[in-house]
Amino acid sequence: MESLVESNWYFLSTGLAYVILFFFATSLASFYTTLGDRILYYCYEKGRKTFQGIERWKVIFSKPSHCPSCQTNVTKLYLVPIFGWFFTKGKCNNCKVEIPKLYPLTEFLFGLTAIFVFYVSESLLGTFCLLFFFGHLLIAMLTDSKKLSLDYENLPFLIGFGFGSNYFLFEETIGLSHLYVYLGFLIFYLLIYLLLRGGTGLGDVLFSPIFASIAGNPFWIVYFNSAYLLAVGFSLILRKKGETLKGKKVPMGLYFSLGIFFTFFFKLIVHYYEWEGFLNYGNIE
Repeated sequence: MESLVESNWYFLSTGLAYVILFFFATSLASFYTTLGDRILYYCYEKGRKTFQGIERWKVIFSKPSHCPSCQTNVTKLYLVPIFGWFFTKGKCNNCKVEIPKLYPLTEFLFGLTAIFVFYVSESLLGTFCLLFFFGHLLIAMLTDSKKLSLDYENLPFLIGFGFGSNYFLFEETIGLSHLYVYLGFLIFYLLIYLLLRGGTGLGDVLFSPIFASIAGNPFWIVYFNSAYLLAVGFSLILRKKGETLKGKKVPMGLYFSLGIFFTFFFKLIVHYYEWEGFLNYGNIE
């Protein structure tokens, strides 16, 4: 009877932990999508001339949540991750402008990601670190997909949370192999940038070697191939009928971000099954 009570308590406590983790991740996604939209507005669009320097960042981080179209403040009920979008029926209550489905979808995906990462790794700190890394990837994806520009102020956070995730999830410290991968990718992209005008942007030269280094060896292969397969695939699917891809600008920062996103899932699966194999081997012996 006592063991049954203990098992039930363990089940409930574990289930509650996953629920809390899920909603923490959805809230984090809500924060990063809002932050990405504000960076776009105040650094690239109409709000760019309104504030400068520190004042701009104060507004970005401190201004209450509001409709980007009519500037009406959003009530607290509508700020609830995922559900808030359904409460508003996907529209601003004041100006009736549609709220992108990207918001609830991103929040839901962040929640699922948190559960998967924690289930596989059993590392709460590693899960948090990876979620923050993905949040900054989200900002890179938003700015590059809409403005073909990567926010350079975002790079230190990507480096910190990226290598931090490696350490807490895989006990992987920065070594010579990471440096070799970085230098290899840097030389590759610099040659394209200098020799082939329009072949790649400066942001790609700065960001892609960092992402490849975070992926590490041999996982840079997964990162590189997945990024370019996604870029080619989506470019073909999204192009207009009869449109040629020659000379077309592609938001490679978006696909680099997706590439490193999928690479971390691949690393988690490989790490998990290697550990499982080790445990099974130990049980046999």
